[in-house]
Amino acid sequence: MIYIVRGEINAGKTSWMAEDFRHQEDADGFVCRKIFSAGEHTGYDLERLTDGSRCRFIRKPGHIPPNWHEVAFLAEKFSFCAEGFEFAGKIAESALANGCRRFYLDEVGPLELMQQGFYELLGRMLQNQPPELVIAVRSYLVEPVIELFGISDYEEINIV
Repeated sequence: MIYIVRGEINAGKTSWMAEDFRHQEDADGFVCRKIFSAGEHTGYDLERLTDGSRCRFIRKPGHIPPNWHEVAFLAEKFSFCAEGFEFAGKIAESALANGCRRFYLDEVGPLELMQQGFYELLGRMLQNQPPELVIAVRSYLVEPVIELFGISDYEEINIV
């Protein structure tokens, strides 16, 4: 079963996924955690749900750290680091190899609709999916995402 956690920006999709994970057995995956510097939102790190390990992932212009390996830049607002996508891929590979029953992917958005970002990862997860796949998607992108990935059997979880 595929669960689409839908909501607007800052609606609580990530928090819902992290909380839901705590109540599951044989689950794995990752969420995008906001990063702040001096009270300013500067980007996001990926966090593996099973052990809390983190990897730098997205930064706003003006907050790009040294040795940043940019692989995508979106809407002149976000720079994506290669390390984050590699980290996410390793989590997915490990989860599939270990027989994960519920996998969390936070989030599928404009980058994936351009066939970048987690596009290939989500494609692999849909082909070899664990019994339950939970993905976060902004409300206005749900239809384009299900169309692009050919998702037909899913349940929506609305976060408001």
